[in-house]
Amino acid sequence: MTHDSTQSSYALSIPDALWRYALTQYADPAVASACLDLQDRAGADVCELLWLGWLDHLGLAPAASVTVALAPIRDHQARQTYPLRARRRALKPHARPGSALADWRERLKRAELAAEHETLVRLQALTQRGDGMRPWHPADGDLYARLYRHLAPLNASLVGSLTSLAKHLTRRASAGR
Repeated sequence: MTHDSTQSSYALSIPDALWRYALTQYADPAVASACLDLQDRAGADVCELLWLGWLDHLGLAPAASVTVALAPIRDHQARQTYPLRARRRALKPHARPGSALADWRERLKRAELAAEHETLVRLQALTQRGDGMRPWHPADGDLYARLYRHLAPLNASLVGSLTSLAKHLTRRASAGR
């Protein structure tokens, strides 16, 4: 791992550590905005983006085998989270406050959040097992470079969102150390 390997091992063992990290990071409006822009315009998975930030904080990086390790998690997202999100978003223009549709939309939102929680639990377990992980090396570049590679190919119009995300995740992680 890194010079913080004891801290990293401890962080990996805390139940819901990645979930808590994701909630804290996503509470920053700049992080949320960048994540949603990358999700909506590049098809990025917000859980994976936040997970990559967490890996950076732990001194870990995805290995070449990460795509294989992520396959079951991505299948969960495709089957559970994405359909809930699509239904919730489709109701938005029709769900007037206080209406039955607004209540239904709120229930879908809670179900979507529960599905994302499960995704983060699975990503933390994958990290604990070391599947598709390895210690970070200087050749990996900074968090921006790793996020860029993860999303490649990336439309040039999204570089600003990616830059903002990397900057805010790195700054917030450094402040917490």
